Amino acid sequence: RGTFLSASFDGEDSLEVKVGIGARIVAKKGGSSLRSSQLRPLVPSLIFLPNDLSLVEGSPATRRRLIDRLCALLFPVYALRLHEYGRALRQRNASVRMGRNLAATARVMAPLAAWIWACRLTAVDLIRNGLEEGEGLLPPGVILELKRGGRGLEDLHLDFWESLEAGQKQERATGVCPVGPHRDDLVIRFQERDVARCFSRGYRRRVAIALLLSSGWAVERKMRRKPILLLDEVMAELDHEGREQLIAVLLRTGWQVFATTAEACTPDWPGRVWSVEGGRVDEG
Repeated sequence: RGTFLSASFDGEDSLEVKVGIGARIVAKKGGSSLRSSQLRPLVPSLIFLPNDLSLVEGSPATRRRLIDRLCALLFPVYALRLHEYGRALRQRNASVRMGRNLAATARVMAPLAAWIWACRLTAVDLIRNGLEEGEGLLPPGVILELKRGGRGLEDLHLDFWESLEAGQKQERATGVCPVGPHRDDLVIRFQERDVARCFSRGYRRRVAIALLLSSGWAVERKMRRKPILLLDEVMAELDHEGREQLIAVLLRTGWQVFATTAEACTPDWPGRVWSVEGGRVDEG
């Protein structure tokens, strides 16, 4: 047994999507089955969760997931290519530990790594431009850049090959490939300092929210579609000024926003409000 959901969308296109969630997820449009890679660009959506402060305070893997989710929207085959790269990486790590020849895995990984890097660089450029749209949410001077898991050469193919060669000794010693997109990080600085170290907790939360909104601007510019935002407890830990500035930014986007909160977030939420209490959902 599972759950069945249906939704109608009107905007750049009008469509009805039905999703069955059980042992596997089945999506349909007009009676025809859709793969997730086909559904994502039809209904681009972005989500903010309470633990997304880890985008600022957490490990590089958390920030890579942000970029990967955005790239999966912007580039239809990105998720597949990333999966193929991950499979080749696992095979290479296994070969290292068993002392096998690594040439075959390198030939598979090199073009995939260069392609993934190119997509991520494009996505980060779009996010960077989007940060400028969120005027008031962050102070001027917040810098965003992709720190690649290589030597930083301009030629992405050459960067992978030369970095791989330079890291051979470390790779043999650790049994783990030290080079490639799996070593990337999204670096966020303010006045040459890591924002995780120099910003208050409230401002670190603003940075995390700004990254999500900037991803939305990237979607709108690249895909020519307005994204849907799903925000869970987005107002938590923001002061009154921060909440008002966030709402002002959301209003300027013109996007559809669904936000949840356990407490009143502002005196005047500029949209429809529902309350959930005792298993009942009431408007107002």
